[in-house]
Amino acid sequence: MLRPWLLAALTVLGGCVHERVLAVGRSYLLSVIAGDGQSASAGSTLPHALVVGVRDASGAPVKAAVVVFRVMAGAADGAAMVDSIAVTDDAGEAESELRLGSRAGAVVVQAFPSGADDRTVTFRATATGGPVLAGVLPVNVGPGDTLVLAGSALGGLTATVEIGTARVHPVSGGDGELRAVVPDCLSEGSINVRVLSGTAWTASRPVTYAGRRRPIALRPYESVVIGAAELASCASLATEANAEFIVIPQFASQAATPVQTMVRVAAGTATTAAALFGTSAAGRAIRESPSSAQDVLDAALRDMEWRLAPMARAEPVSHAPMHAQSLETLRLFHVIVSLAGDSTTHATGRLRFTGAHVAIYVDTVTPAAFSDAELDRMGRLYDTDLYRVVTTAFGPEPDIDHNGRVLIFLTPRVNALVAAGDCGLRGFVTGFFHGRDLLTTVPHSNAGELYYGMVPDSTARFSCAHTSADVQILMQGTFVHEFQHLVSFFQHVLARGGNPEETWVNEGLSHIAEELASRLFEARYPAPLGRSTATQLFPDSASPFIKPQMLNAYVYLNSSSGHSVTTFGGSGSLEERGAVWLFLRWLGDQKGEAIYRRLVQTSLTGMANVEAKAGEPFARLFGDFATAIWADSIPGVPRSAVAPRYRFASRNLRQLMAREATISEWPDPFPFTPLRIWNTGSAEGPLMPGSMVYLRMGPFGAVPGHATLSFRRTDGVAFAGTEGAQVSVLRVR
Repeated sequence: MLRPWLLAALTVLGGCVHERVLAVGRSYLLSVIAGDGQSASAGSTLPHALVVGVRDASGAPVKAAVVVFRVMAGAADGAAMVDSIAVTDDAGEAESELRLGSRAGAVVVQAFPSGADDRTVTFRATATGGPVLAGVLPVNVGPGDTLVLAGSALGGLTATVEIGTARVHPVSGGDGELRAVVPDCLSEGSINVRVLSGTAWTASRPVTYAGRRRPIALRPYESVVIGAAELASCASLATEANAEFIVIPQFASQAATPVQTMVRVAAGTATTAAALFGTSAAGRAIRESPSSAQDVLDAALRDMEWRLAPMARAEPVSHAPMHAQSLETLRLFHVIVSLAGDSTTHATGRLRFTGAHVAIYVDTVTPAAFSDAELDRMGRLYDTDLYRVVTTAFGPEPDIDHNGRVLIFLTPRVNALVAAGDCGLRGFVTGFFHGRDLLTTVPHSNAGELYYGMVPDSTARFSCAHTSADVQILMQGTFVHEFQHLVSFFQHVLARGGNPEETWVNEGLSHIAEELASRLFEARYPAPLGRSTATQLFPDSASPFIKPQMLNAYVYLNSSSGHSVTTFGGSGSLEERGAVWLFLRWLGDQKGEAIYRRLVQTSLTGMANVEAKAGEPFARLFGDFATAIWADSIPGVPRSAVAPRYRFASRNLRQLMAREATISEWPDPFPFTPLRIWNTGSAEGPLMPGSMVYLRMGPFGAVPGHATLSFRRTDGVAFAGTEGAQVSVLRVR
């Protein structure tokens, strides 16, 4: 038996024979691949990205090289890169988008390897005359008034008019003049008006807004979002005999901890007794899930990565040790052996599969854990499908060990993180990633891209029993989930010197990664192909990825007021994960799935990241998302009757929830029924940042009129502006 120190030395030496050490930054050769010489309207984003190619001294493409894009001419007029940092992919190519400035003229951009700004390539672009807003009349406006906007290249009826914090579509007009109706419930005083034509904004023009209370006349399936402070002074709901509304009070915000606030929603004079909405209306709330062992470990590792970020920024440029990539090669790994993530041991792995992007090691303690055929099948799945799902959606991994592969170490040390007797209460750990392995100089780092996974243990030797078939299914979703965390840590911390993404966005994107894997197999096996039963919505190959999302979403919607989209306890409960998956799924449907890549490839985090990449205030996004939860796929209503903004595009939410209810043997095809408040009634209960509750109001009797709403704390203290207190109202009849 080889001694550990000798084994490690032989492994490193062997690797030097088999692997080529790539050149470092100053030796990289850059070339322009695409995007040079474009022109577009001033204020717009160029139609095509600026793309550079990076090769090493031998002419081979360099993966995961950090490239800086810098505006050299045009910055004074506002020309800027959407993100000034980009990372090369497998082909050695990196790209970034350029937003032109507000005036016509030339724009020059240089790109260079990080740390070598004397080795540049140059892009040139031309900003042509963009849309111009020359004037707005009248300059003193109120809700319901018609604004006349004069200018040039305004975009006609396809334009978007932003009035204060609201966005509306023109009611008439062309390129030279638009007419738009001023919405209700804007902030009093001076507000800005501008026009979005294509991807170009005009300069802003100020008007003075004076609010006044008036009935808001919503047609069926129209929605409005009103700030809590404005409810008392600006609006009431115009009612008809059979009109009904879904009223959704909410906090469009986030906080450090999920602290609840007691709030009260009232209609009219609220003469009826208050009802509580802390649980589902019919008392059917599903028991909340306790923190699992996987959650505990994930929370510990993500917390440690926050502490590692300063070390990553200070880490000197260094080369990770090279390791052989020949089958049957042995390698020594540092492996976490506690759920707190603060204790490690050594374990030896034998290389059993190597592909173009993934290599699989199996712990020598369990050499027969998988057969060669099983490892080959797993390896091909991870190497050809799952790897591509993640890197296509979010971007490349760093490849700091220069072997071109993500390493998967399958070891019983992962199983043993939870004792067999505790599995029933705490569950077990399927696999994990730790950012420490992407730093080459910190203790116990494996200096490479590494995913740790469990092994079959049918005799419960190391922990609770798992068959090989079960392990293979369980690890698929965990791998893509953890791989997103790996890419995110690299893109935020190592490539851009920022902080790790905030937990709610980070975990939400990992659940999006699982869903995107499901969609790969959904597209590959359209119904009825690939299904064991005729009742399945999804093929068997998609189920490991989509079923957890369906479960999480259902339990979240069963008690949306008690769980937050934006404010997690630890690494997030099932309910919290279901909440943020739904939000990001809706966001991708509204903005295009490229937004997921933009959310990862940035130094921004949390709400600021979402706002920047979506191009909208978070409050507006959150309010319309809350509406979409109820308005998507309303029974008996054609989907086309509801505006795309108020529904999901890629999923039928009620169909998903009905299927989950059948699978889990729950009685309700949709997780909740809105609590009814009468025309002069009220409801109260707890809300937390990033949460919402659904109420139903109406019908109103034979006489048309109007209904007033109020939303306030039960203790009478006014909401702080940072709480994002607002109400979405959807007319459903």
